[in-house]
Amino acid sequence: METNISTIYDRVRTDFETSPFFNLLGFELRSITEDEVILELPIERKLLNTHGSLHGGVYATMIDNIISLKMRSMIGSPVITINLTINYIAPITSGKVIAKAFVYGEGKRTKMGEGVVMDENGKLLAKGSGTFKVIKSKEQ
Repeated sequence: METNISTIYDRVRTDFETSPFFNLLGFELRSITEDEVILELPIERKLLNTHGSLHGGVYATMIDNIISLKMRSMIGSPVITINLTINYIAPITSGKVIAKAFVYGEGKRTKMGEGVVMDENGKLLAKGSGTFKVIKSKEQ
């Protein structure tokens, strides 16, 4: 496993910035530090549901990915989602949304975490939790 935290952060940031999916949606990785990973998304018309608010799938995608990014920044290995549960709390129609994650559970093969999506003022819009499998490389 990688031990140089700067190298881990650089690799996570590079993978994020070159992801076609993240670029398609418009995700922005605002911060990656030991204490936090912050993901932002400006709300665009293409991300709205038929009611004119941010689509629930966008909330779920943000939560899934912010938890994964936080885990990867901590352990230096990729993770894949085993289970994800989302609670939708409030709609939003404009501005931007911000996601943060919290990781708990120190299993070697599985990790658990929670993610939140908030508006620019810190109002909670969605909260989710998930279980993730750690993918080890051949060198690990």
